[in-house]
Amino acid sequence: MKSIFGYFFFFFLACCLVSGAQDDPVLEQLLKNKNRYTDIMQTVDRYYKDPVTKSRLSGEDIIRRQKHWARWEWYMSRRLGPNGEFVNINQKMIEATGMKQDRNINGLSGQNRVASSTGVWVPVGPLDTESGIGRVDRLAFHPTDADIVYAGTTAGGLWRTTNAGTSWTNLTPDISSGGISGIVIDPTNTNTIYILTGDGDSNISGLVDDYGYMRLSIGVLKSTDGGANWKLTGQFPGADYTSLVGYRLVLHPTLNNILYACTNQGLFISVDGGDSWGLNNGAGRFYNMAFKPGSTNVCYAVGSSSDRTRSYFWSSTTSGLIWDSSNTINNQINNPTRRVELAVAPSNDEVVYLLAGGVPAAGGSFKGLFRSANSGASFVLQSSTPNILGRANDGSDNAQQSNYDLTIAVSNLSSSTIVVGAIEAWRSLTSGAAGGWVFRGNLHDDVHDLGFHPVGNKLWAATDGGVYSSTDNGANWTSHFESMNVSQFYRMAVSPDDFTNMIAGAQDNGVKQRTGNTSFFDQVLGADGFTVGYDAASSSVLYAITNQDVRRSTNGGANWSTITPNPPGNVSNPFAMSLAPHTSLGDALFVGSDSTWRTTNGGGSWNSSTIDAGWFLRTCPSNGNRVYAAGGTSFRATSGILRRSDDGGVTWPSANILSSNPGFPGTYPKITSINVDPTNSLRVWITFGGFTPNVKVYYSSDGGENWVNRSGTLPNVPINCIVLDNNNNAYVGTDNGVYYRGSQTTEWVPFYNNLPYVPVTDLIISQADNRIRAATFGRGIWSSDLYSSCVTDLVVAGTLEGQEFHEASNSVNSTAVLKVSQGTKVQMRGGLEVHLEPGFTAAQTTEFRALIGPCGSGGVAGFRSVTDSSMLTPERFITPAGGAKALVHLQAGFAGLQTILTVKEAGEIQLVLCDSAGNTIHQWNKTPYPVGKTERELILESSLKKPGFYYLHLIHNGEWQHMQEWEVK
Repeated sequence: MKSIFGYFFFFFLACCLVSGAQDDPVLEQLLKNKNRYTDIMQTVDRYYKDPVTKSRLSGEDIIRRQKHWARWEWYMSRRLGPNGEFVNINQKMIEATGMKQDRNINGLSGQNRVASSTGVWVPVGPLDTESGIGRVDRLAFHPTDADIVYAGTTAGGLWRTTNAGTSWTNLTPDISSGGISGIVIDPTNTNTIYILTGDGDSNISGLVDDYGYMRLSIGVLKSTDGGANWKLTGQFPGADYTSLVGYRLVLHPTLNNILYACTNQGLFISVDGGDSWGLNNGAGRFYNMAFKPGSTNVCYAVGSSSDRTRSYFWSSTTSGLIWDSSNTINNQINNPTRRVELAVAPSNDEVVYLLAGGVPAAGGSFKGLFRSANSGASFVLQSSTPNILGRANDGSDNAQQSNYDLTIAVSNLSSSTIVVGAIEAWRSLTSGAAGGWVFRGNLHDDVHDLGFHPVGNKLWAATDGGVYSSTDNGANWTSHFESMNVSQFYRMAVSPDDFTNMIAGAQDNGVKQRTGNTSFFDQVLGADGFTVGYDAASSSVLYAITNQDVRRSTNGGANWSTITPNPPGNVSNPFAMSLAPHTSLGDALFVGSDSTWRTTNGGGSWNSSTIDAGWFLRTCPSNGNRVYAAGGTSFRATSGILRRSDDGGVTWPSANILSSNPGFPGTYPKITSINVDPTNSLRVWITFGGFTPNVKVYYSSDGGENWVNRSGTLPNVPINCIVLDNNNNAYVGTDNGVYYRGSQTTEWVPFYNNLPYVPVTDLIISQADNRIRAATFGRGIWSSDLYSSCVTDLVVAGTLEGQEFHEASNSVNSTAVLKVSQGTKVQMRGGLEVHLEPGFTAAQTTEFRALIGPCGSGGVAGFRSVTDSSMLTPERFITPAGGAKALVHLQAGFAGLQTILTVKEAGEIQLVLCDSAGNTIHQWNKTPYPVGKTERELILESSLKKPGFYYLHLIHNGEWQHMQEWEVK
């Protein structure tokens, strides 16, 4: 027996897999202790080219694993540090969007400010589709309404249906951590909802743990109004948030203030509704936990050691305060099993099932399904064949990826009816006994969660493609994709003939195509879709990359064929196309890889050069002979060269190596995008990924002979893409939204109003309808009007939520209320003033910033959290124009707070005491004062006077005026 409860009563969140390593112990061992991107990818490349590997794995299996690595490579290579090193991506994002300490910012409440609207984004889709819309990891059910179901996605937040899946509503449009791994609905008050952030199912190997390619957890969020507003609960004590992910969130069956969070860093418990948390068990990963039906004390949990070499089943008779792991089942499942899942039977409180995932042998294998008929005291192996974790519909293969997807559910009506989800779904009506398994695979691959609704016993499934339901225990499935725009898109293209027609490549869900002004997207190709494009000469000819193949359709996407011979490369090979009127070579398609491939007959034959263009390729609308290419010494290199060809890619002279020319950065991360002015092929822009400060966007007006740094005030986040309108105005898509820079302005301004918090991976402008479209990695495709000229005056009212920026050349009046919810970040700027009128509210959990300056002058990328009173950080304030209307001084030598107020203009004065971080310690009531000097003693509890520096602020008629430092020794 082991007690791990201790003193917890007093303790106070990116998708791609690396499953090529997680089910291959040989490769996993080769990668051990490697901590640089280039070393990892070189090892992976060598491994899959090794004849020994090819003799052990099938060609199909190697292609699948290489695809997973390519997805990881695509993401991580764009998010490295200044020296090509791995970094804590979440921390870098926080640092990049932290409030800058600009000294030209006026005070807070009531101060004069300004605003302007830049970007009003609306969803394009897919809001419905075929064969899969996007990955969903977790499900939860309303306790009394069969029509209400909650779905947690890997990158698109929390969704709810109130009509049994006919339509969905996003409940978390503004939170910054889109991966949801646990959902709890309080049965005594269903308006109270908890969500555990962090995409645990992508946390599949030590590599991912260390380098962070998944949605990391920011903890547990809580809503008390049915999901309208969210607040971050207390911190997990001792947790390392640079690698924290979640798996499940559990509520005590009768005590609705007790919560259990299963994470990769142990089991955390809260006894006060999430206000504070304690580490109940830090002995490794906890995948799931469940109470015995009808009991308030007996519960079970499953987990593994931190290195996943051993798995465990735990039981408790003290509501999880003390755990027993001595059960003999552990000798059966931990040698070593990668992951174990559990389920209890609502109709028989003695029955417990354990589903043991694959063992990391050659290709992996199914360890077995175990059943207990005595509340977990002992278990019996029901079956270990067929392989219900694999792909084959007869269970004859040895595939498995249990670290990524493993789930089991028991019917509410019969303890012998169970459904298992892994790569596919299987059903047993005989408690999982050998010979009783039936394949149920007519739903999307990769099943992450299964559950029977407590009302009506309908079975629901969460998969890589979205949500499904079944009314016959999984014999038949119905998809529920309507209005759940959670697709993770890499690239998109818009038809040159009709801007309503588009095509896009999605992770896990193939190539999606829209024809006409609709939110429905057909799935025209399966597997992973990546780069896509319309032929420059005919919009009925389309190209797409799926897996490592270049595919072509000549009838508008109805039918596709693989181009033979196929350019070698990777899933993310870039495309570029040229039109015959602008090139002597005829219509040309370029494909970039470790070399550059060109075809002028639709792939019937190819010409290639040794020039690497694996990073990016761009042809010029006004000059088809001019081609720009970026790439390294290999496809996965972190250092590379930017080149130009002036004869349609036939030659690439050394004189046209543009990255060696004046103004280009000496060292730089991966080039992520190239674009040119549509009317002038010499005006070229390039963008960079990574977290190298001030190396974001560069521009050349002479074809790359000379360069100018146009990074300006962009935050230090990866820049993923750039697009230009006909006037050379630029828009960039980043991991933090979209930013705009006019051709005649000197800085970038936010252009992300109403756009969700997800990486923007591609941008396209359609001048015909004056719109810009954005592909996102987690929330589908969005659209906005193009940037409009800065207005003179602006009124901002109503409720503001999410990321918003408002700007005007003169002034703004605002009575807006900032939504009191996690993720509300609002910025305003005016040339002369921003006037916050009565009714304007920015409360705790919201972030607000306002400043004075001309439109387009940048400097608005970051935030600082607002306290109840204001952002009262001493270095932020300057004397108001015209001088302070009142001053406050502390009398020298006085141990407490004896003040002298010097009032120059009669008015209502409030005094606020803050610590050095700007947090409000105490505020005194507003009091009217006449002109003159007044002595005032401020009473302060001795417990608040801890050693350190404090700042006493004076606010006169709602406007900040003066501040004095107070040191307590």
